[in-house]
Amino acid sequence: MKIEIESDVFDIVERVKEIDDGYRIVYDTVSDNLELHNINQKNSFCLNIKNNQISPDLINLILKSEIRYIDTIISEIDSNNEKIEKENSDNVRDLTSYMAGEVFAFANNSSKEFECNKAFGSKWR
Repeated sequence: MKIEIESDVFDIVERVKEIDDGYRIVYDTVSDNLELHNINQKNSFCLNIKNNQISPDLINLILKSEIRYIDTIISEIDSNNEKIEKENSDNVRDLTSYMAGEVFAFANNSSKEFECNKAFGSKWR
């Protein structure tokens, strides 16, 4: 069940409605979260409110996420995705290097006798 928050101590609900008259702050009793909805949209959900607190940071977040800042938002998303891809490729390269070193060390260890027929056998036979 969703309960609309109509007012708060700092009048942030009113300030949110000044940004867009379709914005509504609701409390979702099922997920125990505060959410921002825009009733003028078909899918009204906009975002979860961080820390479940109605604070002035919410106003800044809403203003920052407006459509007029789409170029900035997309560039932030792209740079974040590039950073994640680089970290992933670095991790794969490091793991591959480690595994290749382990294989090389095992293959190059001539002091160990290796008997193929005992390699996959059980000790209890």
